[in-house]
Amino acid sequence: MADISRQELIALRLASHRLAAQPSGPADFKRVDQAVQWMGAVQAQEYAHARWAVGSRFAATAAITDAAIEDALARRKVVRSWVLRGTLHLAAAADLRWLLALAAPALLTRTAAAYREVDLDEAAFRKILPALRQCLEGGQQLTRVELFAALARHRINTEGQRGGRILYRAAQAGLICLGDPQGKQARYTLLDEWLPPQPELPREQALKKLAQRYFASHGPATLADFTWWSGLAAGEARAALEMAGPGLSHALFGGDTVWWSKRTQALARPAGKPALQLLAGFDEYVLGYTDRKAIVDTAHAGKLMTPNGLFRPALLLDGRVAGTWQAEVKKGGLSIVTAPFAPLPRGSAGALRLAAQRYAIFMGLPLVEAS
Repeated sequence: MADISRQELIALRLASHRLAAQPSGPADFKRVDQAVQWMGAVQAQEYAHARWAVGSRFAATAAITDAAIEDALARRKVVRSWVLRGTLHLAAAADLRWLLALAAPALLTRTAAAYREVDLDEAAFRKILPALRQCLEGGQQLTRVELFAALARHRINTEGQRGGRILYRAAQAGLICLGDPQGKQARYTLLDEWLPPQPELPREQALKKLAQRYFASHGPATLADFTWWSGLAAGEARAALEMAGPGLSHALFGGDTVWWSKRTQALARPAGKPALQLLAGFDEYVLGYTDRKAIVDTAHAGKLMTPNGLFRPALLLDGRVAGTWQAEVKKGGLSIVTAPFAPLPRGSAGALRLAAQRYAIFMGLPLVEAS
C-alpha cells in the first residue's frame, strides 16, 4: 500500500471539507441544506460557530450570510438536535431521522449507567416521554425552563442533571428537536410536528450512507476517526467502511490506513500560494478526528483545544492551524484579532484582510479591523 505525505493529506482534506478553492460549476453548494448534508452532520454545540462552519463551506463568490443559515433553520430545511455522540449537531431535515435511528442504540448503551445514576430507566421513560409529548403538543415551542416547569406539573423531577438527560433521551428517541430560538435561548418542540415524516431507511443502507458521507467530506481519515465521529459501535463502523469501500481510495499515513472518496482527488488544490482561512470554533476540519497532529503541532494543541473540550476558532494557513482568532462587534463594525502561534509569513496581511472581509460579509457587518 502506498504512503501519502502530510502535504498530500492536507490538500485532500481541504478539498473534502470544501475549504479549498473550488471551480465554479455544479459541484458548488446552492443551498444551506446541501452543505450540511455534504458534511453528514455539523457539530453545533455553539450555535453561532456552527453557522459559520456551514457558511465557510460555500465559495466566496456565493456571499452566503449568517441570516441565510438561520433562515434555513427557520424554514426547517436544517434542524438542530442531539445526533451523533449525543452532541448537538446541525443535520439536513431529510437526514435527521435516519441519523438518529442509526446513532441511538450504541449511544443508549454507553449512557445507561449515567441514566441510572439519576433514577432514569426504561420504566421511568415509559411515563416521562408521553408526558413530555403532552407538554409540547399543538406546535408548542418551550424553553428549557418552561419545559421543566411543565414537566413538574406532571410530577416529573428535572432537578440536577436529570432534566438534561431526559431531554437528551427524548431527542435520541426522535421525540423532540430544537425549534426556533427565543433570542439566545433554545426552544424544544415535537419532531413529528416540526418535520414531515420520512420513510424508514434500512440499517445497512444507513450505515453505508453515513460512511460514504464521512469519508467524502472528512477524508483522508482512519477507521478510528470514523468510529469516534459517528459514535457507532466498533463492529458496525467497520462494516459501514467495508460497504462504502468500493467508492474510496486508501493509502498509508503515519503507519495508519486512511480512506477518502475517489472523487476528491480531482478537487485537491495543488501546492501554490499559501491560503489563509478563518475557521469556526468546533469546526469539523479540526474536531472530526481522533488524531490532529497532521494539522496542528502538539506544542500548540492546548491553545486550540482546551482540557474541558472547548475548540477555539482556528486560523488556518495552507491547511495547518497557525493560531486562533476572535471577532468582536464595536463601533458598528467587526473587529477581528488573531493570536498566531508564531509570526505569520511576510505578505500575510493582505490574505488575512481578505479572510476577515469574507467573515464580515457573512455577518452582514463592515470590517473595521483585522490584525
